[in-house]
Amino acid sequence: MGMWETISAQFGKPTGFLGIVAGIIMAKRASNLERDDWAISLLRLRPTDRVLEIGFGPGIAIRHMSEVVTEGVIWGIDHSEVMFRQASKRNKKALLEGRVKLLLSSVSVVTSLGGQVDKILDINSLQFWESPVDDLKKLRTYLAPGGTIVLVHQPRKPGSTDLDTEQSGSKYADYLEKAGFREISVEKRTMKPVSAVCVVGRV
Repeated sequence: MGMWETISAQFGKPTGFLGIVAGIIMAKRASNLERDDWAISLLRLRPTDRVLEIGFGPGIAIRHMSEVVTEGVIWGIDHSEVMFRQASKRNKKALLEGRVKLLLSSVSVVTSLGGQVDKILDINSLQFWESPVDDLKKLRTYLAPGGTIVLVHQPRKPGSTDLDTEQSGSKYADYLEKAGFREISVEKRTMKPVSAVCVVGRV
């Protein structure tokens, strides 16, 4: 495995010491925080919303969302024990209050959340899914009527350009269409070091 593949694997499923470092980078890098804030703004959160984040990483987005979702609940799914620990520590108060519920699992394995959600968020994790269309079909069943899914991606591979961002947006829109979502839209945000894209679908 080459150097980039080794680094990339840690952001796909952080493990061990390198995983801890990856979590710190995810939580501290300015462009990550800007991208996360943009993604959350596109959810149009309400205090009573039921929200699911796939691949919650160090729990930054969940913490920010819980500041708005004060009467609803936020579920998170991540298959990394390192990220589960970091996110649990970062969201300890909301977890104790029952407003945040974290699952150590992968999206392809989880079969139920105990109820439907209004909104689903994914930030830079869909690129690591083995069966994106099948998993998106499953996620569609989790959404309540009128529910929204927001997929946000910012290419991180060295040498990535805005063209890579646009291609990812087209690919994700195609995934959503094949998974049965409707009213699919694509929006791009100019950022450093490369633009991010958001693909929205509804049920």
